Amino acid sequence: MPYLVGSELSRFIERIWLHLTGLLCMLVFLVAPVQAGTFSVCVSDEAFPPFTFPSREGDSQRLIRLAVEHHGWGVEFVALPWRRCLAGVEQGSFSAVAGVAATPEYLAFMAFPNSSGQPDQRRALGITRLVVYRPLGSLAGWDGQRFTGLAKPVLYLSGRTTLKALLARMGIPAIDTARASSQLAHMLFKGRGSLAIDHDYQVAQLFALPEFQGRFEVLPVPFGEAPIFLGVGLRLYDRRPRLVEAVWDEIGVLRHAAGPLVRPHWQSGSPAHPVAHGRR
Repeated sequence: MPYLVGSELSRFIERIWLHLTGLLCMLVFLVAPVQAGTFSVCVSDEAFPPFTFPSREGDSQRLIRLAVEHHGWGVEFVALPWRRCLAGVEQGSFSAVAGVAATPEYLAFMAFPNSSGQPDQRRALGITRLVVYRPLGSLAGWDGQRFTGLAKPVLYLSGRTTLKALLARMGIPAIDTARASSQLAHMLFKGRGSLAIDHDYQVAQLFALPEFQGRFEVLPVPFGEAPIFLGVGLRLYDRRPRLVEAVWDEIGVLRHAAGPLVRPHWQSGSPAHPVAHGRR
């Protein structure tokens, strides 16, 4: 090989460097995992145990993350007030919302796992149950069909649009100004209502707090229950239906492998009616 001097040596070194750089880039591309995109998933900024939490990973967030990553995508959770989550999915700001019921008003802008024209409970994130509770010693009641002894309105959290419509059809006076379960309990304790309706796990956490211990009791018959889903914005579903269906499939596999959740103790043996309840 002839000796290279001056500019020839510089050009030779430059060619070798470019060649090595190209090989290195190709090696990194082959070895590193390829992430096709990111699912942006909105969750409520209020804890919805055990499904979602604003500052840590709940059961549903874990299912979603594992299912999405299984198909090569990343996931980002954003915690916002529930109405903003729904609006964000409708406007295309988020890919999906976690922990939502497949109610008619959401079908206009969200897709849900479907089987024979019905929401596919096998691919749900879980089953949430609404319970009715009252101040200890109160005579107000709920027997699974009707309310009795209501001297004041029924209280429930804001954003439960289907629950609001259901109570209106029953002719039941109701107040839905509370944004958090603790606020709802304080309103009931202060005499703003006769009964309160909330999710069973949230009520169980409330009753464990010293300020609420011994002040309330849950009625034997739940108000209703419904599956909750990863509701995907129609924009994403229309672009990548096979990916979204695969993620739902994986959620179903993972949830059933984990086994059923243990419900709060007062639920044992109590029947629950299938009621879709708005916010979730």
